[in-house]
Amino acid sequence: MRFVYSFDFKEPPKLTEVGGKGMSLILMTQQGLPVPPGFVLSVDFFKPWFDYIKCTPEWQKVINSSSRELKIHTDALKKLCIHLKLYPDRRKAFEVALNVFEGNSKNLLFAVRSSSPEEDLEGASFAGGYETTLGVKRETIEDALRHSFASSLDERVFLYKKEHGFPLENPRIAVVVQLQIPSETAGVAFSLNPINNCYDEVVINGNFGQGETVVSGLASPDTFILDKVSEKIIEKRLGRKETSIWLAPNGGTYEKPSPSRKGICLKDKDLLSLLKMISNVENYYQKPVDIEWAFAEGKLYLLQARPITAYIPLPEEMQTAPGQQKLLYLDATLAKQGIHDPLSFMGTDYLSIFQSKIEGAMTGKNISGVMDGIQGFFQGRMYLNISNNIKLYGKKKLIDTYSLLDMTSAEIIANIDEDEYIPKVLPPKLRGVLRGTILNSFGMGFNVLKALKAPAKYEKVFLERAEQYIEELKNERKKDLTIKEFAERTTEKFVSFFVIALPILAAIAAAKSGIVKIFKDSSPEIKSKVTFLEKALPNNVTTQMGLSMYRLSLFEEVNQSSSFEVFKKGLEAKSFSKAFINAWESFMEKYGFRCPKELDIATPRYYEQVEIFYNQLKTMAQNTNAKHNPQVIFDEARQQRENDFIELLKEAEKKGKAKKFKKYYEMLITFSGYREAPKYYWIMTVAELRKKVMEAAEMLTASGRIDHRDQIFDLTIDDLNMGMTNPSVDLRALASQNTIFLKKLANIKEFPRVIDSRGKILPPPKKEAREGKLVGEPISPGTVRGKVKVLRSPDEKPILPGDILVARATDPGWTPLFINAGGIILEVGGMLQHGALVAREYGKPCVSGIEDAISILKDGQMVEIDGLNGTIKLL
Repeated sequence: MRFVYSFDFKEPPKLTEVGGKGMSLILMTQQGLPVPPGFVLSVDFFKPWFDYIKCTPEWQKVINSSSRELKIHTDALKKLCIHLKLYPDRRKAFEVALNVFEGNSKNLLFAVRSSSPEEDLEGASFAGGYETTLGVKRETIEDALRHSFASSLDERVFLYKKEHGFPLENPRIAVVVQLQIPSETAGVAFSLNPINNCYDEVVINGNFGQGETVVSGLASPDTFILDKVSEKIIEKRLGRKETSIWLAPNGGTYEKPSPSRKGICLKDKDLLSLLKMISNVENYYQKPVDIEWAFAEGKLYLLQARPITAYIPLPEEMQTAPGQQKLLYLDATLAKQGIHDPLSFMGTDYLSIFQSKIEGAMTGKNISGVMDGIQGFFQGRMYLNISNNIKLYGKKKLIDTYSLLDMTSAEIIANIDEDEYIPKVLPPKLRGVLRGTILNSFGMGFNVLKALKAPAKYEKVFLERAEQYIEELKNERKKDLTIKEFAERTTEKFVSFFVIALPILAAIAAAKSGIVKIFKDSSPEIKSKVTFLEKALPNNVTTQMGLSMYRLSLFEEVNQSSSFEVFKKGLEAKSFSKAFINAWESFMEKYGFRCPKELDIATPRYYEQVEIFYNQLKTMAQNTNAKHNPQVIFDEARQQRENDFIELLKEAEKKGKAKKFKKYYEMLITFSGYREAPKYYWIMTVAELRKKVMEAAEMLTASGRIDHRDQIFDLTIDDLNMGMTNPSVDLRALASQNTIFLKKLANIKEFPRVIDSRGKILPPPKKEAREGKLVGEPISPGTVRGKVKVLRSPDEKPILPGDILVARATDPGWTPLFINAGGIILEVGGMLQHGALVAREYGKPCVSGIEDAISILKDGQMVEIDGLNGTIKLL
């Protein structure tokens, strides 16, 4: 049991003995960096104090306290620390460590800082949780130790631990005692830019005096941004430096106005010295870091170093080397699919198989790949390579595509620096793609012509092929296939079906484009009616699912069940009415394989999470107001569309284009509802494979080869196939290795739309702010007022009739929430994104592209949505 570790201790101690801060100072000293001398009082040093604290009534009150009462009890606990005394063996070790500094000066001052084993770790910073005392004289140093010790019992620390899943019952602390540097300037530095996430930019904050004003936010510091590759100073920004802290000769500190508020606190040579130091620290840790630094008498000191916990990590396989041509990626998982959280490892692997098959059918080549291809599913996300797409297809095509999916993404793409991000030549994999696409598109082009010439006839062909695909899927399920064989065969069959479905999407685009051209010179009133032609269209499988759910919610069996347990018993015993049982079974057969985040094979389906589905029905059942009845709203929207068609037909007759307009309208009505069909059948395929995977998971869990069923989704299809045929394969080890990077994403709340291969996040262009109004993209026309309900996940809270649903993005699993919503506000999404399609189908006003909507808008806030003009009025 060791009580003291000096910074120059030869063998690094365990992190559990000295904490993150102490460990870092020891390691940095060993690397020869200019760390002021000092030592760490170990976790064992403070064990007797914790043993005493945990035997007190005050401790029990803290452990059993609610969050509301926690501060009262922690304050009482901290008061006990005032009277703590050092045990003789600890005091002796402490005195020996202090005596090392005796010869330096009689007026030595120390900085005393906490160093928790849980603090300054990657993924957990405990920022602001523990206390530091500056300018400590030897005679008052025990008070400073007690102060740091007591901070481990602070309310902030307990709340942070609760939020991040740390145990509360075993608090630990070590304390750093370090020679105090009488700095003239000090502050912090980051080895990446914390604002834009760029890995090649160092950001330095500084002020005169001690760095405490910068760390604690007491003053607005000077800010400097440097490029690590070129070592150039990108930006110098003068801070207000309202105050500064200085060491008092007799101990402690004092505060005074900064000596030169209008003067910059660091010279260029100082900045370059800091750049070199933080680069050395980052190279040692092999991860982004931040440091605390100080200049005293012209010498630079390193006071602290720790991993940066809040940044967006990029897989190494997606990074280009510093100084090389950068690539630009769009997160299509978010912008295209409306999925916030990372997909499972198996989910991305399976989607990669699907993607390569689709691309092979379209181009005759494998063009998948995040860096050298068009796009790829990788480490829980789907990334589109913007750089390669622009080089291959041109910037305009990409902007036009994403204008329909997510306007904000399109705006970012429109504003990129092509010299910085577009390669001079295409990667070898993509050469010849356009020629291959043309050669492979002859058959599909023929089908497009069929769809354009005879929409009703082609619709019949499509529906017959869809029924055939369902039958093929059932037949494959009956065969004795391995999971890999089933995945590959069903994917190939889906691709052949998709080739039949794709011309429908082309026909829709042609119809919309044709109608827009007919009325391009018409009045704004006529043009607005064109927008309404996409409301309440038939044959949309997602809309039909929502309306089916609403009809289910009206049954007495749902309304009269007092709890899910009561409902479940009735369902299992089939004691409910035959009409309800038939409706329930019919719904589950047709839609039960759907769910939020349904693209991921790891996500349980509705038929697996019946309680969540039941709760959604109960919420819908509260929708008793006729004006919020979704069927009534749908029928009214359909009637409005038909009325607008008559008005537009008159206008088209005046232009001599009535026949052409009727033809386009027929195509729109016939085909538009089927836009969601390909995804519906693909999700059906995902669900069938999930059943086979879950059967394997039951077996592997029972045999002890995996820890729990869901761990199977930490494997690839090949991993699982190998493990099923070879019992010696260590599936746990494969799962652990596969998910190393995914675990780094666990605390990321919002993924950026666009990021480059050096980690830099590209923001959207700033929109003109208007007082009391938010401006976004018009998605679904109509005006509605209501109370805001902000959701980060579809099961977070119920949407009551008339609520304004505010979300970052939505996928089909959010559809039930649209039933009750009076209107929808989205951060992410365009005219063809899922939320937009469903909002229009239900006739609900919708606006997207409201950056930070889920932060700006608050539950209960009254707003007015104008879906035609894309505005949100704050009432």
